[in-house]
Amino acid sequence: MNDLVIYKNELKNSNPARYKVIGIVTMIIISEELFKRNVDISDFIIFVFDENIYNDKYKEYVMSSRTLIVARTVRLIRGLSDKDYIGFKKKVYKYIDAKITNPDKKNMFDGWVR
Repeated sequence: MNDLVIYKNELKNSNPARYKVIGIVTMIIISEELFKRNVDISDFIIFVFDENIYNDKYKEYVMSSRTLIVARTVRLIRGLSDKDYIGFKKKVYKYIDAKITNPDKKNMFDGWVR
């Protein structure tokens, strides 16, 4: 996904506007290139927030729809304090950086060669 480089550059800013971060997170969640199934989004949410928040706020019915996932995530981002927002932004940056440097490429020999 070529947009990840653009998102990474936007997040390099020391204090980007919340609407930019909300837009970036929305595009990441909606991306079917990054997440083939809705269940795969849970790893991203646990990484950028916390497992406790994931268990409390993301019920099974929310995880069945990407638009519900985005709505719940946006609501959580808007409720973050300034200090927590900076930490959240850094975690999203780390996630994007990891996806750029180590993309998940499946090789048919991965299970054979050790």
